[in-house]
Amino acid sequence: MEDIVAEKLELLKQKNEEAYDEFTSAFETGASKKGEVLIPMNQVCKRLYILESGCAKQFRYKEDGTEHITWFNFEGDVMTAYASFVTAEPSYEGVQILEDCEYIHISRDTCYALAEKYHAVDTFFRELLELYYIAADERLFFLQAYSAKQKYEYMLKNMPHFLQRIPQKELSSFLGITRETLSRIRRYS
Repeated sequence: MEDIVAEKLELLKQKNEEAYDEFTSAFETGASKKGEVLIPMNQVCKRLYILESGCAKQFRYKEDGTEHITWFNFEGDVMTAYASFVTAEPSYEGVQILEDCEYIHISRDTCYALAEKYHAVDTFFRELLELYYIAADERLFFLQAYSAKQKYEYMLKNMPHFLQRIPQKELSSFLGITRETLSRIRRYS
């Protein structure tokens, strides 16, 4: 998503430089250490982040209390608890840092105020949301339609950075398979 966010920001700048300047100057810098929960569950998510370095996981809990990882974020990715950010209701999703991270962030209130003030900022957010939906739709198909071995092979081909940077425990949770199954697939691939 890194190149896409950069492209969308460049389009924003081309459409309305004043909007771009006000929008980008509203971001603040931040950092989090491995293990920190950046976006806690059951609270309203009031910030949007763009990762500059590091890695994080987005997760939820199943009814039995086990963690289920829904996605990973890397450099250049936009990261937030989307449903909570949009609805301003408590989040059913959390975000935890897997590698020390640096990021820029902006408040929800500022995002909405700038989107109301500038049509170009509104378009920027709409287009990001559309891309997020498309990615979520592709992820849903990938996770539901492929066997465990096919998921691994797809990741090897299309998302090798996942396999290089994500601990096996988290990767198996994301894929919906046991760590033992993932180890067996890795061993024979």
